[in-house]
Amino acid sequence: MIGKITDRQWEVLERLAEAERAAETVRQCWIPVGGVVDGHAVRALEWAGLADSAPAEEALFPGAPRPADARAARISPDGLDALAWRHARTHTAPPSPAWAAKAADPAWREIALQPAEMLLLRRYAHLLPDLAGAPAPAETLWEALTEAHFDRDANRWRLQLDETGLAGLAHAVHLEALVGGVTHRNRLRRAYDLGHPHPIPAACTADASVGAVSLE
Repeated sequence: MIGKITDRQWEVLERLAEAERAAETVRQCWIPVGGVVDGHAVRALEWAGLADSAPAEEALFPGAPRPADARAARISPDGLDALAWRHARTHTAPPSPAWAAKAADPAWREIALQPAEMLLLRRYAHLLPDLAGAPAPAETLWEALTEAHFDRDANRWRLQLDETGLAGLAHAVHLEALVGGVTHRNRLRRAYDLGHPHPIPAACTADASVGAVSLE
């Protein structure tokens, strides 16, 4: 079983990634093991599948005088993926243009969800086609979920929701409360005065009325 990558190993992996991004040829992707690129860290990364190593005389420019046991290292595709994943976990990405535009529009309200609440809303969005009383269409919630911005400092997912989206969120935590999980419903009620049923926009009510008349 592969253990947790240490800070020192992450530093070496970052150095290998820099070489990979800057390289113009395959040989330039390889860098000598030693100094900043610590040999112990390289071996651990290689064991984890995050880096590769080879004899320096084969990987680097041939003909250069090097010790017989000298090695060179290169980051692997899995290493690049691991760095991307770590970066996503430890850095706050800027909001998308769509999120920022809605933040400036009074028709939308910013809601900060805990990770568990975000997971609940995703589960609810998946179930929407099977929910007879859902107040929000799946497209509305999936759009909000896709554009959501993670604030790492606050450990919150920040969503922009209109009244229909807020009604969907209120319905989601209401259903969760019915099966015993009242924590999310209570927190959102305290933080945002959000409860079910949540007021539905007049436009949606009008559309429903038109649909009802057309069926008569």
